[in-house]
Amino acid sequence: MACYIVSWSRSFMRFWGAAAVAATMLWSSSSAWGQEATLSPAGQPEPDEPEVPPPAVDRDIVVTGSLIRGLPSEYVASPVFTYDKLDVVRSGANSMAEYILTIPQNFAADLSDFGTSASQIGSQLSTATSYNQYDAFAGFALRGLASDATLTLLNGRRMPSVGMIEASTVSAIPSALIERIDVIPDGASATYGADAVAGVVNIVTRKITDGAEFRVRGGIMSETGAKIWDASMLAGASWSSGSIYAMASHQRRDEFVTDPVLSGTTPLLISQLPEEDLSGFYGGVRQEAGDLTLSVDGSYFERDRSARLDYPNTPRNNRDYVSVANGWSVNGNVHWDGGARTSLDLNVDYGSTEAGSQLTYGTGRVTAYNHANTLFVAEATAQTALATLPAGPLVVAGGAQYRVETLETDAAIFFWQRGATRKAMSVFGEASVPVISAAMGVPLMQALTLSAALRYEDLEFDSAFAPKVGLRWQINPSLALRGTYARSFLVPRFRDTIGIAEQVSFWSQPYPFLSVTSQNPALPAGNALAMYRAGSNPDLDTQEADTFTAGLDFTPEFLPNLSFRAGYYRIKIAGRVITPAQTDAATLIDYQRFNIANPTSAQVNAALNNPVTFRWFSANVPFINRGQTQTWDSASLVPPSLTSQVQVIIDIRPQNFAVEFTDGLDLDIAYRTRVLGGEARLRLNGQYILNLDLQAGNGEPVSRLDGYARAADLRLNGSLVWGRGGLSVGSVVNYVDGFTDNRPGVVPMPVGSYTTASLFVGLDLARLTRSRALADAELQVVAANVFDQRPPSVRNAYLGYDPFNNPPNPRTISVTFTKRIAGR
Repeated sequence: MACYIVSWSRSFMRFWGAAAVAATMLWSSSSAWGQEATLSPAGQPEPDEPEVPPPAVDRDIVVTGSLIRGLPSEYVASPVFTYDKLDVVRSGANSMAEYILTIPQNFAADLSDFGTSASQIGSQLSTATSYNQYDAFAGFALRGLASDATLTLLNGRRMPSVGMIEASTVSAIPSALIERIDVIPDGASATYGADAVAGVVNIVTRKITDGAEFRVRGGIMSETGAKIWDASMLAGASWSSGSIYAMASHQRRDEFVTDPVLSGTTPLLISQLPEEDLSGFYGGVRQEAGDLTLSVDGSYFERDRSARLDYPNTPRNNRDYVSVANGWSVNGNVHWDGGARTSLDLNVDYGSTEAGSQLTYGTGRVTAYNHANTLFVAEATAQTALATLPAGPLVVAGGAQYRVETLETDAAIFFWQRGATRKAMSVFGEASVPVISAAMGVPLMQALTLSAALRYEDLEFDSAFAPKVGLRWQINPSLALRGTYARSFLVPRFRDTIGIAEQVSFWSQPYPFLSVTSQNPALPAGNALAMYRAGSNPDLDTQEADTFTAGLDFTPEFLPNLSFRAGYYRIKIAGRVITPAQTDAATLIDYQRFNIANPTSAQVNAALNNPVTFRWFSANVPFINRGQTQTWDSASLVPPSLTSQVQVIIDIRPQNFAVEFTDGLDLDIAYRTRVLGGEARLRLNGQYILNLDLQAGNGEPVSRLDGYARAADLRLNGSLVWGRGGLSVGSVVNYVDGFTDNRPGVVPMPVGSYTTASLFVGLDLARLTRSRALADAELQVVAANVFDQRPPSVRNAYLGYDPFNNPPNPRTISVTFTKRIAGR
């Protein structure tokens, strides 16, 4: 307890010390405070005013999904879903990691703050999912695909990865820093490069340049009494030609552990939400000099967490898992404004993260892993209006980018390969072509806009070409149709190319392709002496995808406060990286393309003496060591009597072998009206997946939809808010559809749907009390999962339920107090 108090006190003092310094520097940096940007209220707005202002058409605005500055958002043909800071607060989520899983288009997939990590989910090769609750970072994984198919941006810039699983550092972003989250679930490699296949997520942060804001939040989980608290301070100042801002934050969450859950028949005490401390510092400066604007933004975070997996009646430290992570980044930009939609931007970004974890097992046995990731990006972009068409200006943008990513590790699973570097150079361009405008008087054609983008990327080991076209047809003021087609691509992850070092083993393996004349008399009939190659594969190629979307936006004139948006999407990824199972690789004909039948001695020795092969070899064959497992720690010790009899080399390393396909429907409905003297707002957002299949070779497609550790077909998020005179009340409801648990070896059983509701009350204390001391002060009270609904039970599941679709969500009562101080 004493150590805990000392650690907590140091974090507390470090946070508030940095906050005080930042506040003093910013408060004294200028005597004249500008009006560039003002603080947004943390509570509810005036009932008559919109909570989220309509997008401004400004030549400095960059819309997510486009390179072109000043492009009105209604010109973008891709589907866009936006969530603002009030959505985060009212959800009751205790962290960004928890909030992003309430977004219907997003799934836990292979990244989670508490659940799945680095797993193959529901593939033809394995239906098992590995749950790692200890050191994972949460991330975005749109459309039910794995996280490698989603690109996450922070203020339009790539985020450095963290750890072996190469997750972005979304978990490290404090909720108080969020201005909005733009989700574009559409292929976007033409605009942003590799990995934007299922879509791109842009997290836009607050950059206060007028005053300061202090926020304190405390909460308690009703079931166990575990506590959450966070505190943050944002401050900024501006002058006639520039501005500066800074933020400091600290969050703490106690461990959430319920009664033992059954993992099969074994009761386990599991940290469903690990204990965590998270500190962050963010800041930036912007300075204009004539037509030039220079800006620099920086960030730093530290995260410490611990979790456990204990057997009852054993010491508390039987299986403690402790992890630490930190990272920093600097983003620089020089912007030249040439007027008339002409501009030039130079961007240089650098980010570095370090992550370490340690598992203590039993009496002192320790397993430790340490990873370091870096990202460097240099980019130049330019845009101009090439011509003025009858419908408006033809605007084009283009540029070039150089990107370097590195991973270094001392993890034992990497053995002889301690890291790698991936470099990419690309050129890209985009055009926005207004074809028809309202002024042209074309029937049923208020506006017709064509967009086109393309990108060529050289990845050293491969290259990719990514085009995209979009069309938006505004039929009348109420109805618009839109559609896109794109080719996108994603690169294989380091864990697949330089991950587990290659391993060689020898087995007596059933092999249906063995001729009768080749039968080894020392082996059972139908068995061949197989040499297996396992581990990573440095020869993987890029994975290419075709994406298509079509949708409509409807805002009827007879009900002007209603917005109805619906759409269809389709994604097909070829060359998807999968890892064959040992039996499948030997017995299914589709996998034989990777194997070598009747290998020569040179081919056997080449695999045996591969410099990246782990120096530990094993055999399990009848004529070696009486059929018992035999191991050698050097290739030279493997007996020729064994290697000379190899009949097939079976390759079970990751391969570009599968085709992944998904399609589905999106829905986003918003409505506001006057009721009971105030304003009520309703929003319903959802996604329905029609198909999510993985097909290996010419085999039958295997569904990855609706099952244990597979994506639920239907996810909905709805909210209702009513506000009047400084008071706002409402509810947020999340729904995840049920499924049938049909894992092999399990009697099929239906698993019910999961619905949770949060209630909130927002109070503008100044308006309600008319106290000068409480001017610009607000209070938010939120009861998350107010009815304390537990995830549906799943038999023989590691956690007793399915965290892929229904993560831990204990009832939490929280209070947030926000105080703003206006600039001088």
